[in-house]
Amino acid sequence: MTPGEVLDRFTNEEMIRVVAYQNLYGPVGPKRMDVLVARLGMDVAAPHMRKGRKPKLKDHLIEWARPRKTGREILELVKSWQAGFEHQKDRGPQ
Repeated sequence: MTPGEVLDRFTNEEMIRVVAYQNLYGPVGPKRMDVLVARLGMDVAAPHMRKGRKPKLKDHLIEWARPRKTGREILELVKSWQAGFEHQKDRGPQ
């Protein structure tokens, strides 16, 4: 659903309620379960932390995306593959 469709479908009062709900309980949508489980993890970890420290939500959220490699890292990876292929070619068939 596009943002325009959302604005056409919901009244101003409904949008205010959705934003208020998100501010209190976290995002609405597929990420909701991740946030709920992270909040549960915070509650489980809180009694076991040092006095005066509080758990952070970001420490309990799952990161689904892997960090991107730089161009130089990818080049080194390809060079290592090429060196492996060349070494295998020099050894001949087995």
